[in-house]
Amino acid sequence: MASAPWAEIREKFQAALALSRVELHKNPEKEPYKSKYGARALLEEVKALLGPAPEDEDERPQTDDGVGAGDHALGLPAEAVEAEGPIAQGAVRLAVIEFHLGVNHIDTEELSAGEEHLVKCLRLLRKYRLSHDCVSLYIQAQNNLGILWSEREEIETAQAYLESSEALYNQYMKEIGSPPLDPTEHFLPEEEKLAEQERSKRTT
Repeated sequence: MASAPWAEIREKFQAALALSRVELHKNPEKEPYKSKYGARALLEEVKALLGPAPEDEDERPQTDDGVGAGDHALGLPAEAVEAEGPIAQGAVRLAVIEFHLGVNHIDTEELSAGEEHLVKCLRLLRKYRLSHDCVSLYIQAQNNLGILWSEREEIETAQAYLESSEALYNQYMKEIGSPPLDPTEHFLPEEEKLAEQERSKRTT
């Protein structure tokens, strides 16, 4: 992780989430996305503090992050690889930020940029997508991509993402079954993480 204090990173992330939740009508009439842009700036700060994506010896140039080529897009079975160690944890935290940046850009009607961030999220999580720590985030990113493509009236692409998301969820529940980590928990201290019962509510 970068040398920035972990408490500072957590604080900026939580502030970004709070701004993201501000309802549009509470913004100035001439600046309906003011809170969204504020949240985006904080997320970009967190991304910079986290540093670049960790190097992975298994990483190779990818052309398969779109639907139709990658196994995650086709919904083929994944292997449960836990996100353990600093490289994996760094990748997962960065993926959380890419996810929220993706949703942020979609909320401000910048769909191409939103797609780019969500695809980066999937790429970072690819090998960990069936793990307890990552499956919920991966599924949410796929669902958002499915919605994005449906808004473009690209129904086959949207359906591929949504079916892949459903297949991964079913595989996770069959093979692992415990309520997965909520994506926001990656930026919470251990004592503030959700109880299993609360996680279960968020996945139903």
